[in-house]
Amino acid sequence: MAELLLEGIDRARLQNGRVVFLGTDSEDSLGWSEFFADAERVAAWLQGERGVGPGSRVVVLASPSREMVTALTAVWMAGGSVTCAPTPARTVDLATYAEQTRDRVAALGSSLVLLGSPYEDLGQVLAAGGARVDPLAQVMTAEPAGAWKRPDLTSTDLAIAQFTSGTTADPKIVQISHGNLAANIAAIRERGRHDEVHGGMLSWLPLSHDMGLIGGLALHLTCGRCDVLFSRPEDYLAAPSSWMGNAARHRATVLVGPASAYALAGRLLAVGPQLDLSSVRLALCGGEPIEPEAIERFLDAAARHGLDRNVFLPAYGLAEATLAVTMPPAPGLRLDEINTDLLADRGLAVPASDAAQSDAPARRLVRLGPPMAGLHIRVVDPATGQPLPERAVGEIHIRGESVTAGYLENGGPEPRSRNQNQDQDFGGVNEGVGVRRLEDGWLATGDLGYLVDGELVACGRAKDLIIIGGRNLHPEEIEQAAGRVPGVRPGNVVAYAIALTPGASTEGVTIAAEVRPGHDEATIRAEVTAAVLASVGVRPGHVHLLPPGSIPKTPSGKLQRARAATMFGSGR
Repeated sequence: MAELLLEGIDRARLQNGRVVFLGTDSEDSLGWSEFFADAERVAAWLQGERGVGPGSRVVVLASPSREMVTALTAVWMAGGSVTCAPTPARTVDLATYAEQTRDRVAALGSSLVLLGSPYEDLGQVLAAGGARVDPLAQVMTAEPAGAWKRPDLTSTDLAIAQFTSGTTADPKIVQISHGNLAANIAAIRERGRHDEVHGGMLSWLPLSHDMGLIGGLALHLTCGRCDVLFSRPEDYLAAPSSWMGNAARHRATVLVGPASAYALAGRLLAVGPQLDLSSVRLALCGGEPIEPEAIERFLDAAARHGLDRNVFLPAYGLAEATLAVTMPPAPGLRLDEINTDLLADRGLAVPASDAAQSDAPARRLVRLGPPMAGLHIRVVDPATGQPLPERAVGEIHIRGESVTAGYLENGGPEPRSRNQNQDQDFGGVNEGVGVRRLEDGWLATGDLGYLVDGELVACGRAKDLIIIGGRNLHPEEIEQAAGRVPGVRPGNVVAYAIALTPGASTEGVTIAAEVRPGHDEATIRAEVTAAVLASVGVRPGHVHLLPPGSIPKTPSGKLQRARAATMFGSGR
């Protein structure tokens, strides 16, 4: 049994690492022992003044800062579960965001909200929705009436109520127990060689995202030997070059980010000033599909700054599995090159070198490693549910210690007795393409992929699949082809299916792409059409060109294809 979070904190608070909060023109650094002392004081106040303990749900809404991270840790130390409310998604106006946040807090049921900068003005809206709201600044300075009492937690108690990213549907609330969290942290420590990679981890990821909350924070709360450097997502978005600049300045040994951030870093490093990135030992990547060409460009550009090309470590995961599901046993970008026609026509991932037609187009995909300790994966036929052999594409199923018992629905059940059954069915069953629990304990992810020598290769989301003339086309491949056209902003392209004419059953491909100012749109449309036709053999029905900032994304940067299809339609 992996140690629970508080057991890890007991050990971590005696270590000599530091936690550092980076601002645009400031730095706040303190040792873990001082940090945990602050968190213990806040935990005592939460227990004494707000009755927080096992079964309590606490929402923290603030920009990442010393106060916010201390509050999150204090909630865990008090025994409650934490929820980091998502920050505004791209293209969402503030009025809509306020309503969404009110509804999300209400969906958690009886909740306490700790509200900090820059969201103080939402207090009235959240209180009107039934939540108790405390200003984070006041909580941080309040003096507790009594001493902190160590909560009596078990592996079934709720640790995190995690909102899903909402890339293919409305966000759901995933219940992560202390047992789930402990198992996944232990697996990540083992597979990521955490105890061997000393130094400092740098993260700008939103703490509302599981990769930021668990991979960036919770994992390191159980260590204490390493330095952890937090920068704010808004600072990164305002100056993306600050990520690699901070890595060089603070001699970071571990970087964490999505593939799109590495792609952007590669473009900036290729033209930016000389940095020293030789300290980096791991560059972890997850949270979204990985485009091999973009990562190769990053590694090529970063090598000029002293980065070892073999530090890149991809992973596959989802909120319903706490965080990580698969990860290679050693870092390094490893690819599987397959025949595109056989993938689309027959659902087979045949190596390009083995295909009868050697001149057929090929697609390169990233090998994501075997399952983490305590987890199992299989690939099944979506229609029959039967397991498929290696190199046959199907739906990815997972099972194991890190997999949640279910979603919190409509405020969820009131906190349950420790002796009651904690299992809960998943909602959202949708003909094999939504995340759902099966009768035999497996979780159907809605993701498509295949196995090679026991390692997972992911192809995309079943909900996003585009079917034209019996061929299964993955939107990622179309988007990558369009993104290589000069003038198109890579990572800011969506492809989706739409009826070619009103009421028609035949589907075509529509592409919505952001373009840089100053480029001829007629030329870009023609080149995008030609690039997609050459890549997948299908001519787009419409190419919709948009100004920067138009493509809808989640707060963590994932494309929202379904929302884009609703927003842009055929693009006519």
